[in-house]
Amino acid sequence: MLFVADAVLINSAYALTAGMVLSGFVLFLGGNDFITAIINNSMNYSTILCIFSFLIFERVSKRKNLLLSMNFVSRALMFGVVFLPHIRAGRGSLLAILAGMVILSDIIWSIYRVGWIVWMMNILEPEHATRFVYFRMFALRIGISLATLASGIILDYFNKGYTGFVIIFSASFAMALADLLILRKIREDEYKKDVESPPSTLRSLLFQPAANMEYRSFLIFMLLFYLFETMASSFTPIYLIKYLEFDYGFISLINVFTIVMMIIANRIWQRVEIKNGYRFVLGITAFIVASEMLVLSFLTKNTYYLLFLSALVRGIGFGGFNVSIFTYRFALMPKSGKTLFEGWFYFMSGVGMLAAPFAGSAILSGMSS
Repeated sequence: MLFVADAVLINSAYALTAGMVLSGFVLFLGGNDFITAIINNSMNYSTILCIFSFLIFERVSKRKNLLLSMNFVSRALMFGVVFLPHIRAGRGSLLAILAGMVILSDIIWSIYRVGWIVWMMNILEPEHATRFVYFRMFALRIGISLATLASGIILDYFNKGYTGFVIIFSASFAMALADLLILRKIREDEYKKDVESPPSTLRSLLFQPAANMEYRSFLIFMLLFYLFETMASSFTPIYLIKYLEFDYGFISLINVFTIVMMIIANRIWQRVEIKNGYRFVLGITAFIVASEMLVLSFLTKNTYYLLFLSALVRGIGFGGFNVSIFTYRFALMPKSGKTLFEGWFYFMSGVGMLAAPFAGSAILSGMSS
């Protein structure tokens, strides 16, 4: 239950400084579409470095204090960006500093997340994994929906001005500090390495997950999925805020509707997964998520109502997809060395997400030329 409370707090805190809010802040500082997309998706591609996280976590038997320190530094960096407008510098310099702080924060957070998730899953009994993960996702989505709705209301109330961003970033940091207090209360089992048949070289250890055929197929699937999904989603906030000029309140309402649909679908997909297995849910929900892009292709100012349909489709799809990739990959992992396998998962998904904005920008440039 402490991990559930942790998930609600830290995911809500993160939601307050990501997506719509972060895109809006970059645009507030004068960033163009490409810069906004790159900064807004830094969490996605910064996960590439997670492949080396095992070099940190596999060397220590007690990881808790290290994880708490990484958590604090990451959130403090993100909180610090709200003070950038007080720096006397040109727009280009401010955007460069902003990008550096956000990317560094997300790199630290990505490495932290690997150790954090493995810490949680090592404590959890395998037979309770599916029910716990779905319940945890259910609770954190309620928290995220409330945080998202509040952020849109606050930004609109302050006319999309600086004061609104200060309040939101401050609230996010306060929630992150509260989360650290909860994490300190959670026990940590000492990590013991599996000494049976250790890989002979660092290279053989590093590529151990890729040598596992089933896990390799899963990684390739993740790479392709996140490449095409992020290609569209990375530009969606810019399109809604800058070109369609929708209010933050309306956009946050759509995001909350998506999360509500995730919560509703969450309970349904849990029963389907228990009955039909991880792979079945993974495949069918990936197809549903992809269908959202088809709906968004018809979105204009006059067809704004399609946002509700896209939110419905996205919510139903991700309601099962985000959980099934969690439970499925841990079912494939060996008992030891989970941080290496988890690092590979974030590495492959990060590669796809990093390539996505560049591919999307190239497509947009080709269409406008």
